[in-house]
Amino acid sequence: MDYPAGNNKIIKYLNIKKINLLAFGLYCTLTYIMVYLPVSIDLNKTYLGHSEVVFWSNYFWWFDYALTNSLNPLHHSFIFYPLGLDMVDSIFPQLLFVPVTHFFGSVVSYNLYVLSTFVLAGYGMFLLANYLLKEPHAAFIAGIIFAFFPFHFGASCGHLHTFSVQWIPFFVLFFHKMYEDPRNLNILLASLFFAINALTSWTIAVMLAIFCLLYVGYRIKDTVSKEFLLKFSAFSLISLALIAPGLYLILKNILTNKYMIQSLGSFITYSADILGFVVPSPFHPVFGSFSNQIYSNFTGNYSENIVFIGYTVILLAIIGTRSLIKSKSGRFILICSGVFLVLSLGPVLHIFGIWQFTDYNLTIMLPGIITKYIPFLNMIRVPSRYDIVVMFCFALMAAYGFKRLVKAIPAGKVNKYTLCAVISAILIFEFVAVLPVQDVKVTPEFYYNISHDDSAPIMEIPLIRSPLDKSKGNTMISYYEYQKTHQRPFLGGYFNRLNPVYAEYMDTDPVLKYLYFGEEEIIQPSMTDKLAYLRCNYNVSYVILHKNYLDKDDLDLLIAYLGDSYTIDASMQNDQLVVYNTDVVSGESIRGCNSKVLLGGGWHGLENWGGTPTRWTQDNATLIIESNADQQVELSFNTRSFHRTKTLEIYVNGYLVQQTTVPTSFIHISIPIQFHKGKNTIRLHVPEGAERPCDIPELNNKDTRWLSVAVQGITIEEVE
Repeated sequence: MDYPAGNNKIIKYLNIKKINLLAFGLYCTLTYIMVYLPVSIDLNKTYLGHSEVVFWSNYFWWFDYALTNSLNPLHHSFIFYPLGLDMVDSIFPQLLFVPVTHFFGSVVSYNLYVLSTFVLAGYGMFLLANYLLKEPHAAFIAGIIFAFFPFHFGASCGHLHTFSVQWIPFFVLFFHKMYEDPRNLNILLASLFFAINALTSWTIAVMLAIFCLLYVGYRIKDTVSKEFLLKFSAFSLISLALIAPGLYLILKNILTNKYMIQSLGSFITYSADILGFVVPSPFHPVFGSFSNQIYSNFTGNYSENIVFIGYTVILLAIIGTRSLIKSKSGRFILICSGVFLVLSLGPVLHIFGIWQFTDYNLTIMLPGIITKYIPFLNMIRVPSRYDIVVMFCFALMAAYGFKRLVKAIPAGKVNKYTLCAVISAILIFEFVAVLPVQDVKVTPEFYYNISHDDSAPIMEIPLIRSPLDKSKGNTMISYYEYQKTHQRPFLGGYFNRLNPVYAEYMDTDPVLKYLYFGEEEIIQPSMTDKLAYLRCNYNVSYVILHKNYLDKDDLDLLIAYLGDSYTIDASMQNDQLVVYNTDVVSGESIRGCNSKVLLGGGWHGLENWGGTPTRWTQDNATLIIESNADQQVELSFNTRSFHRTKTLEIYVNGYLVQQTTVPTSFIHISIPIQFHKGKNTIRLHVPEGAERPCDIPELNNKDTRWLSVAVQGITIEEVE
């Protein structure tokens, strides 16, 4: 029976929608079977993944809390207090899931987000592959590959910014459509999905930027044509406008924080091992024990080095090679896969965990080394993450292979469906993995009790990543979970790119330094009541010592340092708390809090000279004094010169107040100083300059530091 042309279009449209809906449902089903069913957790009480999942869950909580309380969600001011943390990554997922977080909690929100990445990655790839090949069965195979490839499982252990691969195929689909049919809608959608990818993961944004450069180069004639160049410019400007808030934060942090970029050593460590591409995942329920023996030799960790392509995928890609070469899009996919595979191997070749060969430590340099030194490209701190695009390309290559395979067998729907089902089953078997899970940490009663007091910050000791922390990560798991109950800022935090900056911040304050590093500083605080000091200078309301996370000796020293006015919360046996309430400090102690003394620049590392904290200075070293009032004080310290007698000039706020001859043995200096309210600077200056021990032959010393004078026991006392 013949239908009018209009009806045929409607029927065709409905068939496409039916196929798309069926594909989406199948990816939901497969996600349930492959990701959720092997663990069958309570989504409200257990995390998919381990360790770092807690702080990502905390970020989901923060976005909801911040928006509910009219705070800036892009700056997490409740961690790393008082510095805070810019939300430089994964902004979009946290914003998108605010309604889920608000009504069901951040644990459910995080888990549902993890599951959604598998569903949408598969569905997005299905749409892209079906558009390119016009073959739903081949597209379905491509979707399975990109949804469930092993690196996706590995990253799902806790790296939200690398397992969020789901928006990549949507961007590529509309970016390609923009070239084929540059309508305003396609330009807008390409820009929108680029922005979504960037605001989900700057790692993925950099990969897509490389992808775009390759595509533009491949289709350079189309790109620079008069008809298209203006449209491409519109795409670029719209994308830039949409990502502007996140781009500002990432650029600000790159320019002000040298730790945003990994060292070359880390870059090498977290490169893909070439054997990883052909060895099944260590999370595989059947091959896992065998694979573990191999992966244990690789550098890096399982979240980064699981780059298995899949034997069936490789075979299908080989079958599809001829079709790929004949197709304009296919040739680009081949080029793209080669480029990203090489980049994933990093700066030097790794084979079975070895990257230095022969007795002379020979390395095989690879082109990926250049990305370490190119701005923006060096934002990808882990080269193995390029495997995301490698698998994206291999999924499409396998789809071409499947389509070619279908043509080689007798015609008929049954054969096509059967082949699709068989290959899908084989792929599922090759890629199946059991994700690690982590139960939500139970919260001690103390945090419930303070949840309605006020919003003053608290201090948890050991601080996260503190040298005193013996818990091997439990502090992170605990503190981020507890915060969702007490809803207060806390000192410390966990973010690889900010941890060193925060440690340097803690190092400048003598009290914070002791509580963070467990070391006395050369500055002796004028306040003997450390709780009053913390209350006055940092508004800390509670100091909590976690007995189970501290060595007994460290715990005893901290209690001796803070005093005996504490209570015990033993509601959780695995996290007993020693709690100090700073509200109990005397008013006299608070009134005596007139200044805070911090180390400025020009100081070398802390040394212990016979039990006395000591620091060498360069030819200039500064102290920063934050004074609460105009006041007369007395500055005192002990000092000695390096190697020969020198002159020490002491400047206060730019004015010379004393000049002293310093011998090579310790002398005591004490001078009156006038401070004004606010920031004051004391500068210790040696006009003769500094010397290096390695430059003085008679010392026979390899120390390359520039040394002038050593300083001990700095005190600043108010003059009555």
